[in-house]
Amino acid sequence: MIDVAKLFIFQCYNLYTKINKNVFLGKGLMRREFSKLDYFTLKVFIGLVEFKNGSVVAQKLNTTQPKVSRALSNMREVIHDELFIRRQYGVEPNLMADRLYPLAKSIVQGYEQMAEITSYSTDSNRLIIAAQEHLSGFLVESITEICQGLGREMSVVIQPWSDNVQELLAQGKIDYAITVNSKQSEAVKNVKVGDVRYFFLAANKNHPLFKQELTLQRLLENKLVFINYSKVGLVDHWFESYAKDRSLDLKLSFKTTSLAMALNHIAKTDDVCLSASVFSYLYFNNRNDIDYVDATEFFNQVLFPQRNRERYTYFLQYHQSHENDFSQALSKLLQQKFTLAQELYEQQKLAKVA
Repeated sequence: MIDVAKLFIFQCYNLYTKINKNVFLGKGLMRREFSKLDYFTLKVFIGLVEFKNGSVVAQKLNTTQPKVSRALSNMREVIHDELFIRRQYGVEPNLMADRLYPLAKSIVQGYEQMAEITSYSTDSNRLIIAAQEHLSGFLVESITEICQGLGREMSVVIQPWSDNVQELLAQGKIDYAITVNSKQSEAVKNVKVGDVRYFFLAANKNHPLFKQELTLQRLLENKLVFINYSKVGLVDHWFESYAKDRSLDLKLSFKTTSLAMALNHIAKTDDVCLSASVFSYLYFNNRNDIDYVDATEFFNQVLFPQRNRERYTYFLQYHQSHENDFSQALSKLLQQKFTLAQELYEQQKLAKVA
């Protein structure tokens, strides 16, 4: 095993004396002070800088909050600095912590790389992801491909998408999520996967919708089912807002975040489902009890002739501490798969017209 404290001594000595110009410790004393540090203490320090919350760090390290507090007290005693400023919901690193963080990070990464090289078995890891039902398979499939390419074994735990995903990502309780029109956050990395370009109307195979010219009036004659993409609770679907703004009579059957549930419903009723993105098409294409129509031009030219509708974009989100080769490879693969799915759909549309 590597002696973490010795590595930290040599890298931090000059930095320490530069920042604390009024404090001088001899090299012998400095070495004795730093000998109190260990791998766990550095992991706690790194976790507090990244997640800014002691309880989250304890959960990530599978330990208790008192042990986290003791490790922080130990490091404060060694460094002769408070390192963190207490805030309402956690802590904030000070100048010394910001300067020491990359050094501690590189030492711990080196330790983990050495442990991996000397290990006789492949590390088994677990990822927690959040995505809507129809996007989960897309994300899991991509993660599996990346793991196979890197020769890594990894289990994936899927949890439903919810409005607090951003907060859970920032706290490190979720590793990856796919979100529509994600919010910017200092702790969360947002990588664009692709734009939502298509809109669809789906219904049972014998529905009159497919035998008539599509108009707004005819659409509103039906009970409608909405997919609330990346929204939960009492949030209006965009078409509800559209109808309210224009005082249109809209008959809502129900709305859900589950595309599969919506399709199961319309297959047994005369309701019509509004859906978006190429992922919807992939679901339609695997069913023989419903049909669909590409309503993209109808949406753009009839509903929004001024081209003033909200644009939707998929983002891969993860905590900034996951900024590594795996996340970069995953982002690139998701972008490629999304683009390919859209290209295949365009080809099948042309073939259908021909």
